[in-house]
Amino acid sequence: MTEARVEVPEDFDFETYINSYEGFTRIARSLFIAKRCDALAVEGYKTAIHEIKTTTMNTTKYNYTLDSLNAVLRSQNRPILPADQDWITETQLRNKATLDALENELKAAKTSVTKEGIRVAHTKLGDYYYKKGDLPAAMKNYIRTRDYCTTTQNIIDMCFNTIKVYLDDSNFSHVVQTYISRAESTPNITDKVDIFSKLKCCHALSLLGGSDYPNRYALVANDLTEVSFESAPHFNDIMSANDVAIYGGLCALVSMDRRQLQAQILNNTNFKSFLALEPALHELIEAFYKSKYSLCFQLLENYKHSLKLDMHLASHLDVLIQLVREKAMVQYCIPYSVVDMRKMAASFNIPIDELEDDLIVLISRKEKIAARINSHEKILCTKKKEKRDQAFERSLVAGAEYEKASKALLLRLNMLKADLIVR
Repeated sequence: MTEARVEVPEDFDFETYINSYEGFTRIARSLFIAKRCDALAVEGYKTAIHEIKTTTMNTTKYNYTLDSLNAVLRSQNRPILPADQDWITETQLRNKATLDALENELKAAKTSVTKEGIRVAHTKLGDYYYKKGDLPAAMKNYIRTRDYCTTTQNIIDMCFNTIKVYLDDSNFSHVVQTYISRAESTPNITDKVDIFSKLKCCHALSLLGGSDYPNRYALVANDLTEVSFESAPHFNDIMSANDVAIYGGLCALVSMDRRQLQAQILNNTNFKSFLALEPALHELIEAFYKSKYSLCFQLLENYKHSLKLDMHLASHLDVLIQLVREKAMVQYCIPYSVVDMRKMAASFNIPIDELEDDLIVLISRKEKIAARINSHEKILCTKKKEKRDQAFERSLVAGAEYEKASKALLLRLNMLKADLIVR
């Protein structure tokens, strides 16, 4: 299946964007943009090639990326780039020599039976395979350090090494969350704020990348609203500070009610520092909170073009936009018993027929909107529960709970009387 092509968004500066990341995520994001945006393909592939040669020993990925770049250059009738054969040969020789040295170091450590030596040797082998692009071998060596960790820092390092391989391998199973939980439960952590902030970012990515997870967006929002702004330099190999604002803000928009949105997003001093990096998103969330839906969806429509180039959010965009739209419609209808659909369509800046189709879907899911549509008059009549009925229902619930508590108390008294209680 061919991937949807994306036009270059206005005010999108590729260099500024990619420079906010460090490590292998720079390569992954450069390749993602190059594959999806024709106008940025050459710049994206060239950036990825430079990063591969600078930070890795992965000749296979280098050749693949160079072939992809040259295919684009040929399609544009531009001269192709020759392979850097010297770098390839030198890297392959260095890889072999490094592997031999590391395997000998591991053998020596096992012979001397020093836990720290074995841990360090396996970590070095994991680093070697990670840079070479052999992620299964890297994972195997990182996991083997688990039995040789003697300090808190050893455990934290082992967890982060394992997590990064899972994320880079797009393996978002429950296993990566197990290592995140293990790192969080490690006692006596130094730099706790920075480490926990990075773990929250890792957990958010695992949720976004994994299969459909219950309350996924609510969990992502909760994670990222707890990330410290001062810790941003410590997790830019995972995501940037701008990503925290974007992922956290949009997920909060679809999962939080108005009171939570105000307390945890708009009035949250720490998260507002992240939102300051994305003023368009801040304005979007405020417009939604203030029920300025036409402005909100106009901003969202403009904003989504740049989000299509985000490797973790692109696949969620349509769902998120639909959820925002549904939530806004539900929120719009709450105060009224009768809604003029013409005015509502104008507020949402959409055709009335499209609005009617959306409302039919929401009404069919009864937990969203309880109403009926007068299609001829273009009126929505909501079904409000009578206060008397609501009071009666609450009374029944309270009575059932009282009965349950009374029976439990009588049972305990009878057991005490019969001396059946363990003292």
